[in-house]
Amino acid sequence: MSVDLRTVFELEVRPDAYKLETFISDRLFEAGAWGADNCPDGIVHIRVLETEPDRLRLCGRLVEINGKLHPFWLELESGIAVTWSLYFDVVATTPRRARDAIDVFDRASDIEWQVSLSGKAELRDGALVPLP
Repeated sequence: MSVDLRTVFELEVRPDAYKLETFISDRLFEAGAWGADNCPDGIVHIRVLETEPDRLRLCGRLVEINGKLHPFWLELESGIAVTWSLYFDVVATTPRRARDAIDVFDRASDIEWQVSLSGKAELRDGALVPLP
């Protein structure tokens, strides 16, 4: 079953926009990239690169409760299941390059990432749920 990916996440920063934050932090926790000490506190920046019914590419910054900003990149493609790729925390020679990377590049592959995850998911009750 094909899903209109434009409806899966909020594509603007709002106080109640939690689905994207939850999807990212849950994947990081499941992969062991985040532990119990990491606590997300929202998305403070979103840049939408592509928004089609069957493809969504966006990047942004997730903030932790301690104020630390984490750049991320998420790509979704719809088919029988939704294929997702998540990239998190830029590796760069300076803090400025790390901070600016998601605003300068148009492809995740042009950036070096600390964490790179991918998988399949399906839409259940309005939420994107990973498949085993």
